[in-house]
Amino acid sequence: MRTNFSIVFLRYTGSTALAFLMVWVFRRALHVNQTTVALSFLVLVMAAASRWRLVYSVYLSLLCTLLYNYYFLPPVGRLTIADPENWVTLTAFLGSGMLVSHLSDKARRQAEASETRRLEVEQLYEFSQQLLLIDLPGLASAAPSLVARIFSLRAVALYVDAQDEAYYSDPENELLPVAELRSMAKNGSVDEMNAVRVVPLMLGMRRLGLLAIAGSECAPEMASAIGGLVAIALERASVLEQSGHLKAAQESERLRAALMDSITHELRTPLTSIRAAATSLISQPDLPEAVRAEMYAVVEEETRRLDGLVGQAVRMAQLDTENVRVKRQRQQLRPLIDAVLSDAEEQLRGREVNLQLQPEIPAVNIDGELFRQVLRHLVENAVKYSPVGAPLKISATIEQERLVLHVLDHGRGIRDEDRPFIFDKFYRGVRERERTPGTGMGLAIIRAILHAQGGGIDFISHEGRGADFAFWLPLDDARSND
Repeated sequence: MRTNFSIVFLRYTGSTALAFLMVWVFRRALHVNQTTVALSFLVLVMAAASRWRLVYSVYLSLLCTLLYNYYFLPPVGRLTIADPENWVTLTAFLGSGMLVSHLSDKARRQAEASETRRLEVEQLYEFSQQLLLIDLPGLASAAPSLVARIFSLRAVALYVDAQDEAYYSDPENELLPVAELRSMAKNGSVDEMNAVRVVPLMLGMRRLGLLAIAGSECAPEMASAIGGLVAIALERASVLEQSGHLKAAQESERLRAALMDSITHELRTPLTSIRAAATSLISQPDLPEAVRAEMYAVVEEETRRLDGLVGQAVRMAQLDTENVRVKRQRQQLRPLIDAVLSDAEEQLRGREVNLQLQPEIPAVNIDGELFRQVLRHLVENAVKYSPVGAPLKISATIEQERLVLHVLDHGRGIRDEDRPFIFDKFYRGVRERERTPGTGMGLAIIRAILHAQGGGIDFISHEGRGADFAFWLPLDDARSND
């Protein structure tokens, strides 16, 4: 308050002193004619009008009129006019000063209003950008604080009809209680009370809630614009949430259908073989021993295959619920790889396996069982999707503090259209569905197992030239400590 008074006092004092200085210069130093004096005073009034408010320029117009009359119009030294023509001159001078003052003040007010609108548009743009960055589940709770911060408001409250809950920028200042906001939203009445402006959040003809703003700093138009942006953000969050639920339901249905199709297709073959073998054993008790042994082998093999399919389904369910327990132990890498190759000896029969291990690979702390599952799946895939007798290469290196293993085959490779979905559950390419049995769970299981250990998997493939799958585990977690 004291600062504003000082500024006003200095402006009045300065303009008055400048007017009297001009009088002294024109009377004692320059001795100019009346027209020059009038134009000089008019320039002074215009300068004041262009810099300050209207009241200063009006005051200066009246002061210059009196000084012009007293010091320059005959009879000089008296506030009277002898020549009637000077009345016209004096009136024109005063009118010009007042008109210039009014036009300058109007232009300045328009410029100030334009600058205010520009700042408001910038604030609204920043607000809209910040709304897009808020996580959708926390939009309603974060919006009041965001409004208060960007628009420098004392307190803000948001009531959302769909949630029947109010959110506040300041938990200690509730502005209006939830019951009162609910009542206004229900009755459709919005009134200002206790210096609190209440803005309905409308989207078309539908009301989404209310926005309460404390104080009168925010203009009604600005408050309506803020309310419109909040309403759009709330509707966007609601639509995306519904879309997410719908997408999740569709994905669940797709996975269920894929699982049923996979189980139906994969289980039918071993069950058919087991049923045929069992029927032959029961209906033909006099079968030769060699034939009976072959039938028993079929039952055993297909039973083992069924057990593997059930195990995959159970493992996939465990991974979906993140129920993976990693048990690391200090182990050498070579025995783990040899164990996998030994288990797959029958599948690898007739194939050359090229094993290349970097010499300085240390003993590592890993979950041996999970490691073997990953490598076993990749080896089985390499055998399944490559020609009979095609070689297989397994290599292990240390790269960028990671233990990296490559499994390279010389099979058909992966088609470009299948690449984005290769690690999705139950996904199988059209060509693979027609030629090779499988459930589409293997690579999904591999990725989930590796993620549980802080690792990952990727691949490089050229159609018709094979695929190179590389998986890694971080050495900072896996390296053993002596």
